[in-house]
Amino acid sequence: MTDPDEEFHKKLLATFREEAEEHLGEITQELIVLEKAGITPGSPLLEQVYRKTHSLKGSARAVNFREIESVCQNLESVFSLMKKGEFNPDEAAFDLFHVAIKITRELLNGEITSGTSPAEVARSLRALISGPSGSAAVPREVPAPRTSPSTVKHGTGPDPLRGNEHPGPGTERATKGSSVAIPSDTEPPRQDRDGRQQPWGAASHDTWDGKTVRIAANKLDRLIAGSDDLLTTRLFMTHRMQELEEIMTRFGIWRWNHALVSNDMHRIREVSFGIRKTELPSDLVLPLERLVEFLEYNREFVTCLQHDLSVHARETEIDRSALEINTSTISDLIHDAVLLPVASVLQPFSGLVREYSRTTGKQVDLLIEGGDMEMDRRILEALKDPLMHLIHNSIDHGIEYPDIRAERHKNIRGIVRIKIAPLSGSKVGIEVSDDGTGIDRRVIRKAAVEKGIVSAEEEAALTDDEAIWLIFRSGLSTNPIVTDLSGRGLGLAIVEETVTRLGGAVTVSSEIGRGTTIRMQVPVRLATLRGVVVRSANQVYVLPMQQVRQVIRVQRSDILPLNDRQAIEFQGEKIVVIRLTEALGITEYLIPPGGSTQVSVVILAYGAGQIACIVDEVIRVQEIVVRSLGSQLRRVKRIAGAVILGDGRVALVLDALEIIQESIKGPPAVPARTMSSDAIKRILIVEDSVTSRAFLQTILERAGYLVQTAVDGMEAFALLREHEFDIVVSDVDMPRMNGFTLTEKIRTDVRISKLPVVLVTSLNSPEDQKHGLTAGADAYMMKTSFEKSNLLEIIRNLLERKR
Repeated sequence: MTDPDEEFHKKLLATFREEAEEHLGEITQELIVLEKAGITPGSPLLEQVYRKTHSLKGSARAVNFREIESVCQNLESVFSLMKKGEFNPDEAAFDLFHVAIKITRELLNGEITSGTSPAEVARSLRALISGPSGSAAVPREVPAPRTSPSTVKHGTGPDPLRGNEHPGPGTERATKGSSVAIPSDTEPPRQDRDGRQQPWGAASHDTWDGKTVRIAANKLDRLIAGSDDLLTTRLFMTHRMQELEEIMTRFGIWRWNHALVSNDMHRIREVSFGIRKTELPSDLVLPLERLVEFLEYNREFVTCLQHDLSVHARETEIDRSALEINTSTISDLIHDAVLLPVASVLQPFSGLVREYSRTTGKQVDLLIEGGDMEMDRRILEALKDPLMHLIHNSIDHGIEYPDIRAERHKNIRGIVRIKIAPLSGSKVGIEVSDDGTGIDRRVIRKAAVEKGIVSAEEEAALTDDEAIWLIFRSGLSTNPIVTDLSGRGLGLAIVEETVTRLGGAVTVSSEIGRGTTIRMQVPVRLATLRGVVVRSANQVYVLPMQQVRQVIRVQRSDILPLNDRQAIEFQGEKIVVIRLTEALGITEYLIPPGGSTQVSVVILAYGAGQIACIVDEVIRVQEIVVRSLGSQLRRVKRIAGAVILGDGRVALVLDALEIIQESIKGPPAVPARTMSSDAIKRILIVEDSVTSRAFLQTILERAGYLVQTAVDGMEAFALLREHEFDIVVSDVDMPRMNGFTLTEKIRTDVRISKLPVVLVTSLNSPEDQKHGLTAGADAYMMKTSFEKSNLLEIIRNLLERKR
């Protein structure tokens, strides 16, 4: 049995983590506002930061989180002096505050990934107020304040993805410091209960009025799952009603047949017992009399049964309709309960924008409009990564360095704006825009051809409006160097795929010199899906209606050859045709000869891609509740889940996006055979730190690569002369020969000049990245934000490019 004290402690920890995350998010937002507005002794906003830090310290002590308590204690001491006007923090001090918040979050999650220890942060905070000058060094992962290098405009400025024309002069704003999140001009300031205005970003601390309660998200998820089960029950009842209607139809057929023999029964009665009675054998009289009486009784019985069943059917239909209304109402109420303000997801972005803009040496403001708009929590969770990709893209590719913006008569502080607005049909529009340099279509075209995304002939046929859509193609990036945040060509592809899976759409507009806007249209909440139920190869499947463009019947003779494929012409377009069984890899199914001259075709569409799938039968369109296949089958190609149909059968829900993407590439691939030893890729790791070297070696060997190591650039270059490798993963700061020099020597050696090189280092300034690019590195990753999945993905992409 579970120890009650242990169970209580677990619940207490869960409550603490939830409260701490809420406090940390609010403190981050309020610190950014304070940094922008300046510190005023006795400021209400500063008082709130102080009180929340104090509360967090006390809560950490209660659950025995001593390291969090120590960090909060030192933060509280600094904030106390700031309240009294005895300490005025500079930019480096605010950097340290954000590092302290970041390390606290990592302690909450149970994993330190930033490379800075809590003790080091606590010492830095103490030194901040005890040092001779009132300041202290910031832990090493926080870049020192800097401006963009003067050479950046000659080759290391914004990615050539954006153009270079000058816009008109911008309006000057009295701002200083690094990136901050500031309120939308359209949002009125909040007011406290005395009518005084509160700064934007400040949280309300009214006392609990008993009208709201805190509920764990997993409980709400179970509640939603229960409401979805009600829909399944409703579908079962609908199916039962259809069965009742079929039974009623059979009674009608019985009545029609009974009417045919009613005259014969009347004649038998007259001949046997009536006025036209004739002599019958004595042994037939009684049986015949009983038979006639039973048939008469049977007629009356079936008539009454039909009447009773008809009444029952009508009452059941009334009950079914009431159940449908009630379940719909309950489902709506439950789904409304999981609606959250969009600002709850966007709140952490302001701190990330500040950190990322400091890392790149740019000055960026994040503006949020319409953050009070409410959306389904599950949709907001799904949109986190796409929004972060768009913000990264705007800062990395769009916003220029301060000196370049000044040359173009722009305010040196760039703007990334997120605007949320309601649309018709329970939709929400989310715009992410920047006032950067805009998208240069010529560079997009060139990159798409160079990376093999389109052929030169296809590129020439594209209009400018069509060419800009190439940015959503996976693998397209114009960044000449890959980092852990950009350059892999996946960000915007992830954005479009995520939004499409949610039943939304993405559009893009850009003007050279004035910026780019990405518009996403998504539903307010995840409603019940509708699906097209089809039969193919004697199996029933469901295709989500969101990706079904049209269901049609076509003549077999209208299916024409197109290169090495088949196609149909629909509304002036030629669409590739494939049998659904082929798309699913079912090769043993034989198409029956002869049969109808027409076939059923479902046209699936996703973005600019579409495919026509031939199926044996289109059964119906119905509401569906998609079920997970479980952890053992979490990722099955071309399968999105399963659904229980109204008759109780289980049908697979197909992933229309994967079917389209895989089918457009070409005929279904033959399953790969076991990889031979010659096909296994060899990686050379160059790292002087024993710990880091062993860590990287373990990651790559577990991923299936053959790994050899070297302790510095000199040993690595000697190995490269003696052995063949497919890629090099190297540190930068090493004795004898550093990573930059090693990369330069690789590029000047004809035999290995094309060898991909990934630099993994703690040197993260723009100057260092520029040095890596000049040396010839293909990717540049920072140890302070290292993630195993990013490294493996970068290596995989570089190896594919090499082929």
